Amino acid sequence: MVKSIHYIYIIACLAVSISAKAQRATPYSRQAATIVEKYKGAMQAASRRATDAVSESAENVTLSPYMYRLIGSGVYYSSAMSDKFRLDYALPESDDRLSETSGSAYRDALNSAISAVLFDTYVNNPNLFNYHDSQIDSENIVSPADIAGVNTDDLESIYDKADEIKDVVEVVDNVDVELHIEKPNFWSKSGKFALQFTQNYFSENWYKGGNNNVTLMSNLVLGLKYDDKRWVQWDNTLDMRLGFVTATSDTCHRYMTNNDKIYFSSKLGVKAAKSWYYTVAVEANTQFMPGYKSNDRKAYSKFLAPLDGYMSIGMDYKPSLPNGNTLAVTLLPLSYKMRYIGVDDETIISAYHMKHHNFQQDFGSKIEVNAKFTIVKGLTWKCRSYYFTSYEYVEAELENVFSFQFNKYISSEIYTLWRFDDNRSHEYYDRNLGFFQFTEYFTLGLSYNF
Repeated sequence: MVKSIHYIYIIACLAVSISAKAQRATPYSRQAATIVEKYKGAMQAASRRATDAVSESAENVTLSPYMYRLIGSGVYYSSAMSDKFRLDYALPESDDRLSETSGSAYRDALNSAISAVLFDTYVNNPNLFNYHDSQIDSENIVSPADIAGVNTDDLESIYDKADEIKDVVEVVDNVDVELHIEKPNFWSKSGKFALQFTQNYFSENWYKGGNNNVTLMSNLVLGLKYDDKRWVQWDNTLDMRLGFVTATSDTCHRYMTNNDKIYFSSKLGVKAAKSWYYTVAVEANTQFMPGYKSNDRKAYSKFLAPLDGYMSIGMDYKPSLPNGNTLAVTLLPLSYKMRYIGVDDETIISAYHMKHHNFQQDFGSKIEVNAKFTIVKGLTWKCRSYYFTSYEYVEAELENVFSFQFNKYISSEIYTLWRFDDNRSHEYYDRNLGFFQFTEYFTLGLSYNF
């Protein structure tokens, strides 16, 4: 930094003279040619001395974008003359003073030094300059109007004061500029509500016979996700379903639930590798209403009876898929399961084969897969499956939902659920299916995503 001003003077003189000389082809008189040759020799000698000095102390030379005026063919910069003739003109900083400056002070000192070099060259060798800076300014290389999104009306006051602006603060003070600094929002929310309704009526003399029935199905899914795009992901899902069906063939109930579910899932992941996350997962599963069988007054489930809860630790594999498709394979070798029956009902307690009356806990391992794929536009397939084992029994589910969105408010859905649970009373063992259980439904009705 200390010697940089000396090098600027030498290099500046050499640059402007050589580049300007290259642009001119005007013949000189013999006397003028002799002067030029002597000047050229002196410049070459100065160049060699400057090169040697720079090679010895290269670390002290700093390249700066403010030196653009020293590059290229001979151009007369009016700013160099106007700076020299200003009443408040200050001499360039000395080497010691410049070495202590930085920021805008260093910029001003450097520009002052460059202007001084150019001024001396203009006075002593005016014939070396072919162009004036006004010629460059008249060239429209980039116009603010050509830049998309720039309102030139807002910049007029800045253009008017361009010669006066010395600090960006002055621009902000004189122009009504609204700056909005927003923190990145790593949270995303989603929701879906669906309501399906079907009704059948048969007259008493209908030739095929039949049962009058009304079916109502509702579904609300809420999602809350945190993703900082680097290390942490936190997925939260609340899935609530409730449906009713009436049938004149049932003499014990006016209506029964045909779909009843409260499911909550929370999964916190910390990135371990490219698509792998260390994961802590929590789940809870219960229902709203009592569950009955046709022509049977005994309840086989109630609110919080049973309530199944899981807490697991493991790894989550979540690759990045195109077109908004998602896949998550969760391996949970350490899993804790709790089942609680919140009512003192022997029918429910015996139906779930509880070992300790209304509370049971088990330790085991769990595997879970969640996927969502868009098959074609408007047709989506969602799959959720899990496999849990306490090494004494197995509980597993495979849930598939095919949704077709006709428009913003009308959709159709096919739902299937396979379940395996060999921790039940033997009366639930089927001669054909064993401990496998199956349910499905098809709906068409209103839906809304938000």
